[in-house]
Amino acid sequence: MLPQPPLTFAEATMLPVSSPPKVPPSRRWHLRRWFVQGLLISLPIGLTVYFVLLVGRWVDGIFNGPIHALFGVDIPGLGILLTLVTILGVGFLASHTLSAWIFERINAVLERIPVFHSIYSTIQETVELLLGGKDRGFRSAVLVPQNGAGAYVIGLVTRDELSEVPGLGEDCLAVYVPMAYNIGGFTYVVPRDKLIPLPELSPQQALRFAMAGGVGSGRHLREKLQAVKAATDSVEQADPGKAPQP
Repeated sequence: MLPQPPLTFAEATMLPVSSPPKVPPSRRWHLRRWFVQGLLISLPIGLTVYFVLLVGRWVDGIFNGPIHALFGVDIPGLGILLTLVTILGVGFLASHTLSAWIFERINAVLERIPVFHSIYSTIQETVELLLGGKDRGFRSAVLVPQNGAGAYVIGLVTRDELSEVPGLGEDCLAVYVPMAYNIGGFTYVVPRDKLIPLPELSPQQALRFAMAGGVGSGRHLREKLQAVKAATDSVEQADPGKAPQP
C-alpha cells in the first residue's frame, strides 16, 4: 500500500470540525441555580470567617508583637487571650468606687485634649450606644412618617427626651435612621405623637432589617414585615392625626 501524500493547508482547513456537545437548557438552568445557591451559602460564611480571622489577627498582634520582641517567642492566640484578660481586668476595676473615680478623672483629662477629644468622644458615644444597654443604647424601634404620603422609614429611638435643648419642646425624641448597606445614617428630632412604635421588633432586629434594605427570607423576615404591617394598620384604623405613643 502506497503511503498517502500529506494534506495541503487548504485541504486541512476544509475538514469538518466536531462541535462540542451541547448542554441541555434544563441542565444549564440547574447549574446556574446551584451556583447561585452555593454563592448565597458560601459568601456569608466565608466573609464572616475572613472578618473574624482578620480581627483576631489584629487583636493577637497587639500583645504578641511586643512579647515576641522581648522574649523571642511567638505563641498564636496569646495576644487574644491577654487582650480579653485586660478588658476583663479594666471592667473589674471600673466596677469599684475608687477605680471608677480614677477612670472618671482620666476620662475628664482625655476630653480636654483638643484634637483627641473629638475622636475619643465620638468613639465613646458610639460604643455606649451599641453596648450600653437600655439606659444608653437603642431604646425602641419606631416608624418615622415621610412627607405625609403614607411612606415610613424604620428608626431607633436613642433619646426619649430632649428637654435640655432649647426650642424643641418638651415632647421630642432623637431617632436614628440607619442607611441600607452602609454604616451611616441620619438623626431625626421627631415629636413623640408623630412616631409609630414597633413593639414586636427589638432594636437589634430593626437595625438589621433596615441596614439590609429589607432583604431577607424565611420566618424572621415574615415576622418583621408582619410587625411593620400591624403598626401601620393600627394607625390607619385610628385617628390619622394621632399615632400611638412609643
